[in-house]
Amino acid sequence: MLLLPPRPPHPRASSPEAMDPPPPKAPLSPAEGPASTLRRGPAPRLGRHLLIDANGVPYTYTAPLEEEPRGSGPDGASAQKKCYSCPVCSRVFEYMSYLQRHSITHSEVKPFECDTCGKAFKRASHLARHHSIHRAGGGRPHGCPLCPRRFREAGELAQHSRVHSGERPYQCPHCPRRFMEQNTLQKHTRWKHP
Repeated sequence: MLLLPPRPPHPRASSPEAMDPPPPKAPLSPAEGPASTLRRGPAPRLGRHLLIDANGVPYTYTAPLEEEPRGSGPDGASAQKKCYSCPVCSRVFEYMSYLQRHSITHSEVKPFECDTCGKAFKRASHLARHHSIHRAGGGRPHGCPLCPRRFREAGELAQHSRVHSGERPYQCPHCPRRFMEQNTLQKHTRWKHP
């Protein structure tokens, strides 16, 4: 598991250009010539990842890339997955791209602004969803036939309909409990079956 260290305070944290400089390359000593490098094996490959701190300042994180053994799983796939941990909240992600997408949640930067009302959002998808409130009908075209509630998206209505039907499609793999929503099952699994 690859755990990212906590973000150290950056001396230029107030400027948006605050990026960590690339690490300096140390010169080889005479004892560490090309022959000694060959004896130890290849140098570890480094991966640079762009993250965003709690103030919205981008920074880079350099970590060694782990080589996965080939053929350790079916069809040559690795049996163990890599994990990337958020340095702010310690949430773990399978892919670095998921961690990068998540890191915006800790930022105060809201670059996506509504042209109609000026409200700002962290993600373009949130702005797109917000645009629906400016349409006729308040942006909630999907009405429940059993109660007065209305929804922006058909999926929200389908999820709401489980309240009336009692359907619980999400089964816990560890116990007999069932849930109406997948996120509720995930919370249950984290708390009851760690």
